[in-house]
Amino acid sequence: MLDDLMLSPDVSFYIGALVQWGFLMAFLYSFVSSINKADKKRVWLSLVMTVSYLSSLFIDIQTIRYLDFFYFDIATIFALVVLNLFIKERLISAYLLTGLSVNAILFLGMHLDTVVYKNYEPWLFTVLYSWLVNFNDFAMVAVFFIKKDFLGLVKAKSYIYKQLSRSL
Repeated sequence: MLDDLMLSPDVSFYIGALVQWGFLMAFLYSFVSSINKADKKRVWLSLVMTVSYLSSLFIDIQTIRYLDFFYFDIATIFALVVLNLFIKERLISAYLLTGLSVNAILFLGMHLDTVVYKNYEPWLFTVLYSWLVNFNDFAMVAVFFIKKDFLGLVKAKSYIYKQLSRSL
């Protein structure tokens, strides 16, 4: 029953290619729309994401492990945090950092599930992984084009910070 809810590897491959194309288009769109503007924040953020996601073109998909994807996401998160020290872009950075963080946690969870615990039977976490990773990727691409807090991440972050500052 859970097998029916999971995305097949073929579908995931095509979704991955679509996401790579989406980040490339986000970079090109950001680049072209900022030609006569001083604000290049979206260009830099989309460049980091494009380089990160297009680098997977040079990976043998048959031999890569979940832990490798985890390392890629951690490296990308680090690059975005360093870049954000200079450019201070709240909206897109929030979506990219949240999406990559959730994906990294899911990749680490899948590594633990399949390599450490040697569980190869699908269960709720596997289904959640197969859908959430792709949803996060699409949300990260979409924020470059929509340019709005469509999932309420920035609003939620502000609310959480406000609640934490009151309790301290």
